[in-house]
Amino acid sequence: MEITPAFYSHLLSPLLLMAQGRVAVVLEGGYCLESLAEGCALTLKTLLGDPAPRLAEALQPPSESMQASILNCIYSHRKYWKCLQLYELYDLEDYNNTNPQDNFHKVIKCYVPPEPPAQPGRYETRNCYPVQSADERARIQDRLARLHLATDLSFPPDRVCFVYDELMLEHRNSAEKWHPEQPERIAKIMQRLTGDYQLAQRMKRLPGRLATTEELCLVHGPEHVRLIGEVCQSSTMKQAADQYNSIYFHPSTDASARMATGSVLTVVEDVLEGRTRSGVCVVRPPGHHAEADTPHGFCIYNSIAVAARHAVKRYGLRRVLIVDWDVHHGNGTQHIFEQDPHVLYISVHRYDNGAFFPRSTDADYTVVGSGPGRGFNVNIPWNRKGMGDPEYVAAFHSVILPIAYEYEPEVVLVSAGFDAAIGDPLGGCRVTPEAYGHFTQWLSVLAGGRLVLCLEGGYNVNSISHAMAMCAKALLGDPLPMLLPVSGTARTPPATHASCCETLWNVLSVQRLYWRSLCFNKKLPSSEPLLEETGSELIEALDNMTLSERGGTDQQQPQQTTSSTPSSSSAATAGSSGGEQAGSSSKKSSQTLTEFLEANLEALQNEEMFAVIPRRDCPHLKLLRPETAPEAIDTRTPCSDCGAEVENWICLLCFGVYCGRYVNEHMLQHGTGAADHPLALSFADLSVWCYGCDAYIDHPALHHYKNLVHQDKFHEPLVWSYGSDLVLDVVPGSSTGRKAGQD
Repeated sequence: MEITPAFYSHLLSPLLLMAQGRVAVVLEGGYCLESLAEGCALTLKTLLGDPAPRLAEALQPPSESMQASILNCIYSHRKYWKCLQLYELYDLEDYNNTNPQDNFHKVIKCYVPPEPPAQPGRYETRNCYPVQSADERARIQDRLARLHLATDLSFPPDRVCFVYDELMLEHRNSAEKWHPEQPERIAKIMQRLTGDYQLAQRMKRLPGRLATTEELCLVHGPEHVRLIGEVCQSSTMKQAADQYNSIYFHPSTDASARMATGSVLTVVEDVLEGRTRSGVCVVRPPGHHAEADTPHGFCIYNSIAVAARHAVKRYGLRRVLIVDWDVHHGNGTQHIFEQDPHVLYISVHRYDNGAFFPRSTDADYTVVGSGPGRGFNVNIPWNRKGMGDPEYVAAFHSVILPIAYEYEPEVVLVSAGFDAAIGDPLGGCRVTPEAYGHFTQWLSVLAGGRLVLCLEGGYNVNSISHAMAMCAKALLGDPLPMLLPVSGTARTPPATHASCCETLWNVLSVQRLYWRSLCFNKKLPSSEPLLEETGSELIEALDNMTLSERGGTDQQQPQQTTSSTPSSSSAATAGSSGGEQAGSSSKKSSQTLTEFLEANLEALQNEEMFAVIPRRDCPHLKLLRPETAPEAIDTRTPCSDCGAEVENWICLLCFGVYCGRYVNEHMLQHGTGAADHPLALSFADLSVWCYGCDAYIDHPALHHYKNLVHQDKFHEPLVWSYGSDLVLDVVPGSSTGRKAGQD
């Protein structure tokens, strides 16, 4: 194995977010004493709160073997863990009709043991450990020495600095008292940091300052800077503001905006010059919507963009990472750096297919930068409201953190808008304040801990003040609360929404062209591969299965006319009246499935036909309640969500009708999004799919529902095909069990 000692700090750091920081590290193996000692020391430093050191060696892309092992593990555990269900699946039809199959992960579950030795061998129990050659030992010692010299373990004495200035309170909308971008936003945050949580006393406060015109012109045109100054001194501020999108002016607007940008520069300088590890900027007005030549969306000057360009120009940084988790896309920041390879911009935002502010297709996942900056712009656009902790956690772990590790930033700047938080009047999302603390902790392992948070949006003063406090606690090394379900009745967090999965698939499909770490975006098989030991059972089952003519089946069940399952008396009558004649007829016309497949071997080999064998056992069958089923089912009912009239399915728990995956996927969304609604029956072919098992199901308990659909489509009852081997324990209670057997 090739794990460097410093990487154990990075492995441990995210685990410290679990169980409110109650983590115990217990030594197990490790037999290279130099590497063991270094790894243990760095692990202990992480437990003591020191920042994870920057990795001395660039991370290499995962090997093919590693990819296969990780994807196999995800495949095996996917049905048990909701967080793994964002991986896309392929079925047998996809497998047969897709070429090439580069994006299909093929699970291999066959172990071929080695040939046994011809003669019984003797195995040493002592002195049998591998012995490294002198050259190998020298290579290892040389590498460890280079790693030791290249790993910088120094860090500044002050952990966190922050900036706040009351001049920024003067910018306000005089014509609209309750405008969402109001001074109380930062005043409430300071109250929370100083009074409620007593966090400000543990951080170093820096004095704010006004940004100079030269600094503003790092990203803004001189005409833009001049215009803002003149407008704020004129009597036509209202008319001037009406020319822009969502902008208001006040006599103190220019001074407040300059103070916001200058204060961010002060914090960035303190961090880059090694006086403080990280920083928090409690500033307004926000900045990430401001274009190079236009104020936009409450934003006057783009503070985060000025700070990033300042870090590149003054300090010679070559890799600056900007993470923008504001609910609105940072159009200004993206446009300023879209051709700059020295700044990587990653934004996770609400998009709603271009209908959400700032209502531009530039916020879509297909926009990746241009020219030298191509590949250095990453958009993660949500296409619905209500995204919460599960969706943002999925975005961080599947997209943001892999790309960030590969990029190896020298500093991380966060456009920390909190308008995706619960209760925000503009965002419409459900991220908890505690989650923002987790995001901060995940990002703090990058760049040796050099992380600066800059307030952007967020218009519920209670939510944003609590969220900023959680971020400050993360930077101070305090244990964070665990992420809990928003609903007080739920025990576990909900699964990621289907729309989130679609967005992440789209982002990964585009960004994998630029980032080698995104190699795990592969589809997993939806069916269980056959195990070698089950082969004899399958062969036996095939030999016992027969293909009978419709007429022969009808002769065996002449009594079945109105009831969906034969009673014992009707079964006895059919057996006595059919007698040997029915049996001989069945023998003449029957054909085993094995014989049928042998006869059609050429068609099978040419992939002109395939067989899907449904499961007979499904734990979700216990959810069925036949007594609540309707007396009849109208198969012409359109989809409840989109009105589609083809390929519709009916939920066997709530009996809602939704369209299939090849229409608008509303049944897929219902089956995976609603709690305990996994079973769906197709109007097209009467098949039953379980979203919980990811498999087709065939069981006697489903006959009642299939019969209702069959009667509506063909005006005759569905033939009972399960013999007399009834299973009546899927519905608890003796009375309901008898009813299920008589329907």
